[in-house]
Amino acid sequence: MRMKHRRKELVLFLAAILPALVAPLGATDIFKARMLTGKAPVQPPMVNVQMEIESWTTPDEIRQLQDILSQAGVDAFLALFKQMNKGTVRFMSSRGWNLPIHAAVTVPTEKGKKVLLFLNRQSWDPGSYVARGRHFFMVIELTLNAKGKGEGRFYEDAQIKLDSMLGTIEMETYESAPKIFPQVQEVVKKTPGS
Repeated sequence: MRMKHRRKELVLFLAAILPALVAPLGATDIFKARMLTGKAPVQPPMVNVQMEIESWTTPDEIRQLQDILSQAGVDAFLALFKQMNKGTVRFMSSRGWNLPIHAAVTVPTEKGKKVLLFLNRQSWDPGSYVARGRHFFMVIELTLNAKGKGEGRFYEDAQIKLDSMLGTIEMETYESAPKIFPQVQEVVKKTPGS
């Protein structure tokens, strides 16, 4: 009898708190891509990747990161960067992992936009070995036209650069050749009644 009461309490608690934890429908920007793995013929030559951005990094957040870096050092900067949750990169294979996005920006271009996603450097494939690198970050760069189609690159060992005056974050350099996204598509959100 007591277990049933506790189960009811848990269900009521989850019902009350879940709406606050889940982003409203339509609030997430989604990009789908196909990535060349460079692992054929042992593993699939191409894997589907879905990038879900729940919120975009603001210039104030970038300034805060820069302030922490200059005042408290690299360890404090990395701790704050890791706490920022902007979305998820999902490697849609039977072995792929979901990686948190810690910074996400979009930059208008002449023919569309560029999307930059910044992650902590880690393995995206549980079966692979991550060689020790010089840099702390991974960067996904998507180049899209006005129709939301394009291509991209995945830099697994990258260094980033912050500009607190402009409130921007960008990739400064990278170590190894990037993985290629030959196909990228922004998922168009349908408005109610369309």
